[in-house]
Amino acid sequence: MKEKFQMNKEIYTLENVPLFEAMYGSGLISLGGYEAIDQMFKGVDISIKQLLDVGSGIGGMAHYLAHKYNAIATGLETHPWMAQYAINHTPETIKDRVNFITYNEEGLIPAPRQTFDVICSKGVLTNVADKRKLFLDLHRVLKPSGQICLMDWIVPEKIGPQNEVRPSGEVSCKETLSAYQKILVDCGFRNITFENESESYLRYAKTLGLILESEDFKSFASDTLREILIVSNLKLIKNIESGNQISVRILGSGA
Repeated sequence: MKEKFQMNKEIYTLENVPLFEAMYGSGLISLGGYEAIDQMFKGVDISIKQLLDVGSGIGGMAHYLAHKYNAIATGLETHPWMAQYAINHTPETIKDRVNFITYNEEGLIPAPRQTFDVICSKGVLTNVADKRKLFLDLHRVLKPSGQICLMDWIVPEKIGPQNEVRPSGEVSCKETLSAYQKILVDCGFRNITFENESESYLRYAKTLGLILESEDFKSFASDTLREILIVSNLKLIKNIESGNQISVRILGSGA
């Protein structure tokens, strides 16, 4: 039997990689697996494009995009161990098209102006409190002809921007559509669209629920952590079904 992982203050640790992969799939730390990645990039040309993956985690999405879509992918992380893990687990066949970096000491992206053709992020931006600072820096490194392709959560206008600490210890900072759009416009992005993907993400959350309840998953987490994850996922399902949490694909251009 595999060692069970206990809940601690920081869930994003190297020791918890097997837990993440049991929940989301090999190399991933976000809902929907590779099906969700394919849907995210539907209609977006990333072949032989310089791509920045914001919040690249343990590298699975960047690896996948380089392998399947021939992207030249750079993963960006706040956690140095994740960047190093992703480097160490990059398949030989794509090592010339994948790189992983972390923010510099000023909390900025260590890349020159107008470096990237496409900037993407999946399931991470909701954890960013100061989105304005991040998007100003993302606009700096995006080419004027470049594109953003993001998956994030928003809340209805009637609820207003919402900040909370989840039971797992994560911080969640959700914007309304109007607030999110204003941030993007103020930071220089144009041609912004929001596409509702809640139906798909409700299905992904229900699939995750089955995984968390399964006998096999018991070998990956302590009873306490497993219960926290189940309750958190049930809350997500309820919020999506009630319309209080909306999954959106956000597209836009650099100019």
